[in-house]
Amino acid sequence: MPSLINTTVAANYGAMSKQDTYGTGAAFSAFGTRPLRLLKVVLSSGSLNDLRYQDGTTSSTSYADANSLFGQVVRAMQTNAEIYFVGQPDATSFLALVAGDTVDDAATSSNTAGTTYGQLAATIKATIDNRTAASHGAGAAGTATTVTITASGTAANTNFFVGAALGTFA
Repeated sequence: MPSLINTTVAANYGAMSKQDTYGTGAAFSAFGTRPLRLLKVVLSSGSLNDLRYQDGTTSSTSYADANSLFGQVVRAMQTNAEIYFVGQPDATSFLALVAGDTVDDAATSSNTAGTTYGQLAATIKATIDNRTAASHGAGAAGTATTVTITASGTAANTNFFVGAALGTFA
C-alpha cells in the first residue's frame, strides 16, 4: 500500500475528535478507556446532612471516619455507577467521576436511560433518610433530604473542562 503521510487522509488520523458515546457529551474522555462523566451531587433541605462530619452534624467528627455520612453516600452511588474518582466533600456537595456506560441516569420511576439521574438520586436519598442513630452516631438519622445530580458533557454543561480551570455546573 502506498504511504499516506502528508496527504489529507493522513491528517485526519491526528484529529482530536470529541466523542459522544453513551450520552457523555462532547468531551475528550475515552482514550482507549471507558467514556467518563463528571457528576456533581448536592444535598439540600432535610436535617443532619452535613457531608463533612461522620454523623452529619457533629463538628468533632470527620467525613473520613468509619461509617461516615459521606462514605455511605459514596457506597450508595457505587450500586448505580462505576466510580473512578471522588472529590473531598464540602457541607452539601461533592464531585464524582464515573464510567458513562455504567451510571444509572434514568428518571425515578423509569428503567430507561435518560439524563435526570432520578434513580441514582433516589438511592442516595434512601441511604441518607434511613440511617439510624444507633448504628451511625448521635443524631445521625437524617430526614427529608433532596438530592440533585447534574453531569458534565450535557447541553447545559458543555465544555466543563476549559484550559486549566473547571467551568461551572448549571
